[in-house]
Amino acid sequence: MSAPRLSARNKRWLIHPTPPEFIAAFRQFPPLIAAVLYQRGLRSESAIREFFSPDYRLNDPFGLRGMETAVQRIVAAIQNHEPMAVYGDYDTDGVTAVALLVQVIRAMGGMIQPYVPHRVREGYGLNIAAIDALAREGVRLLITVDCGISNVREAEHARAAGLDLIITDHHEPPARLPNALAIVNPKQPGCPYPFKHLVGVGIAYQLARALVRRGLRSTLQKDDLLDIVAIGTVADMGPLVGENRVLVTHGLRALNAAQRPGVRALIEAAGLTPGRVTSTDISFGLGPRLNASGRIDNARLSYELLLAEELDIAYHLARELNVQNRQRQELSKNVQEQASAQIRALGKHHQRIIVLDDTGYPAGVVGLVAARLVEEFGRPTVLIERGEAWSRGSARSVPGFSMIEALTACADLLERFGGHTEAAGFTIATDRLPELEARLLHYAEQRLPDDLLIPSLRVDAEVPLSELSYDLLKELTRLEPFGQGNPQPVLMSSRVQVIGAWPRGSEGQHLKLRLTDASGAGPFDAIAFRFGHLARYFEQPRWIDIAYTLESDEWNGTAALQLNIKDFRSAR
Repeated sequence: MSAPRLSARNKRWLIHPTPPEFIAAFRQFPPLIAAVLYQRGLRSESAIREFFSPDYRLNDPFGLRGMETAVQRIVAAIQNHEPMAVYGDYDTDGVTAVALLVQVIRAMGGMIQPYVPHRVREGYGLNIAAIDALAREGVRLLITVDCGISNVREAEHARAAGLDLIITDHHEPPARLPNALAIVNPKQPGCPYPFKHLVGVGIAYQLARALVRRGLRSTLQKDDLLDIVAIGTVADMGPLVGENRVLVTHGLRALNAAQRPGVRALIEAAGLTPGRVTSTDISFGLGPRLNASGRIDNARLSYELLLAEELDIAYHLARELNVQNRQRQELSKNVQEQASAQIRALGKHHQRIIVLDDTGYPAGVVGLVAARLVEEFGRPTVLIERGEAWSRGSARSVPGFSMIEALTACADLLERFGGHTEAAGFTIATDRLPELEARLLHYAEQRLPDDLLIPSLRVDAEVPLSELSYDLLKELTRLEPFGQGNPQPVLMSSRVQVIGAWPRGSEGQHLKLRLTDASGAGPFDAIAFRFGHLARYFEQPRWIDIAYTLESDEWNGTAALQLNIKDFRSAR
């Protein structure tokens, strides 16, 4: 077998041709759109019809195991004026879920307060000190969102403290479930709910629907909530298929109406325009800002923004989030540079899995940096903030290797952990870090094959430059919203000539290209983020193959087609 042909990002390009008979069977679509549908696994008329018409249809919320018990208890608490608390995670999914349930239950007459833990002081998930504090304040019903499924010990403590506990979560359940009054998680054993990919805020939204179905009245309409459902779903990388596609499609309409003061302020703080915000803008503009407060200080700031009732207060909070987001960006960059150098110095980039700890790796950014290190080295990466007694880590994986299964194999070493196939987090006693690394390395030797260590880029279709047009871009936008599970289509053009190249960005970190081909197509402008170091490579004429997404670049009121280069390689 010949070695894979690698690219500037050391990736192999996966190009699976679309059968001509499929394109012929769906002639109502341009060939490129038919090819993308095929690559997405949408290969029947019914699947394609549902994809293009995501009507507001959701499964019965009472199909979620535990929902009936949860609703009965919340209804009783509202009717009896019992104090409640909703306890969430400090990321965007958790904060939007907390805001949603507080908004809904208060509108129904319930007495409910939010609790968003501090990432550094309290860590992920339920903690005993918080449970005790809430019990002292008189809380009798505690509802979790986006966390709790792994908190066996804390659930027992809540019961002993006299709190009824309802857990709503979407993370992978452990072998032993917490002893809670109700658990609402579509991934738990025995749950018949057909769609397993709701994120935390999606489950919270279904809980709100169930409360309405049980007769609780509220002045809120679905559009009053779907804006933050869309933000949380996209930011937490929920796959944009099935119910998530429905929620985000309708949520984007509500979000672009910008009726919520906090959402309007957040949109403007991100430099976006209400009415023109896309799912991609959530991923790279809104989500990171809401996440920043929990990474730098306290996620309560993001929660207060989402529920702000006055626009001037919302603008003030959004400006604070902007400052924290810039701090987060600078901190992430510094930690990545430090970690990358340390990995190379220690030779860890030759190992099947990278495990790295340091006192200088803040817990608030280790997850972000771990993801970038996976992209840099093509290996699962575990980055840990080492503390004196306890350490906190985040893990990110490559496709095909389950990080939560790897941590589960080391569960006896961990104080707490949770997450998904692609991403997970944990707390561990510092003196057990060497054993954790040894165990993970052994696990990876047994279960991480060589082919998963070569990063790949999936290409949807090959297109000559001469076929690129605004009409084609308009057709591609019909496939929105884009995100996890429905990524923006990646196109490929072969034998493209670079006729100009210039570094861009404050530090020359990006690359601007001018492209044509043998037919004289274009020329087209292209941007290649984080390729600035290769500007000198193009001082001589070069012929390359490019993989890219097609977009519209607007500047001073003028729009032009632009290719967003994801990767390139020398042309044959």
